[in-house]
Amino acid sequence: MNERDLRYFLAIVDCRGIGAAAQRLGVTQPAVTKCVDRLEDVLRTPLLSRKGRYVELTPAGILFHRRAKAILLRMEDAMQELSNHATGHSGHVRLGAAATMTEALLPGVLKRVMQETPGITIELATGMNDVLREALRENRLDLLISPTAEGGDEFESEPLISDRVVVVARRGHPLCSTPSTMADMLHYEWILPPSTVALRRWLDHSFERAGLSHPRVQVEVNSLVLMPRLIGDTDLISFASSQKLDGTGLVEIACPETTHDRSFGLLYRRDAFRSPAVDTVAAFLRSVTKG
Repeated sequence: MNERDLRYFLAIVDCRGIGAAAQRLGVTQPAVTKCVDRLEDVLRTPLLSRKGRYVELTPAGILFHRRAKAILLRMEDAMQELSNHATGHSGHVRLGAAATMTEALLPGVLKRVMQETPGITIELATGMNDVLREALRENRLDLLISPTAEGGDEFESEPLISDRVVVVARRGHPLCSTPSTMADMLHYEWILPPSTVALRRWLDHSFERAGLSHPRVQVEVNSLVLMPRLIGDTDLISFASSQKLDGTGLVEIACPETTHDRSFGLLYRRDAFRSPAVDTVAAFLRSVTKG
């Protein structure tokens, strides 16, 4: 068993067939078939079940597929660590951040990078935290600015900045005229992220704890950056960071039960190699939040 066999096996699973995998890899079909034979001989168990032109994983194949991905990931980390001799003044950093933190922190960080370490390049991905955490988990990101409560055992987290999330509506909304309760909010439709996002789950659980039904979602979005414009002149209400209200025409609907205090921080994959460039960008983020 070698690295090539593992990569061929993963290609077979991705392509759902030996022929398609051979085409992607640029090798002959017999070469890919021999790879499977070698693996099954070494492991003494079938890994694939052939269904015409397609293949399916056996129970043993499912387990081996998971392990093979993890092994190759560790190998890539080791090769990167051994070959990276940078001092932190050059390199490429794949950074993920929620839109709220992008606007709050990244301008200061980019200024520091341009002034002090122009050799560092940054690939910035923005989006919902569930999507970004999956990218970090799969080694498509080096570093993530995310709610620290969502770290879990697989991530190492470091608190950076506090944030407050509140119910919001357009200025002049009927809920703005008098003190509003959670029950009052259920008379209106909402615009919210998907239920897989932690922010949405927190809000739903708050209504559950109050013995109420979940907010009725009329519009579901995967980017709250669009939310102020989508609300526009409607009576839709939403749940957003209080840091983003200035200049949007939106106001907070004050209600202690729907006010969520959270902490944003740096998240790393716990077992991943961190290059000097990643450490440099992390240090800039710390200095921006403290300054």
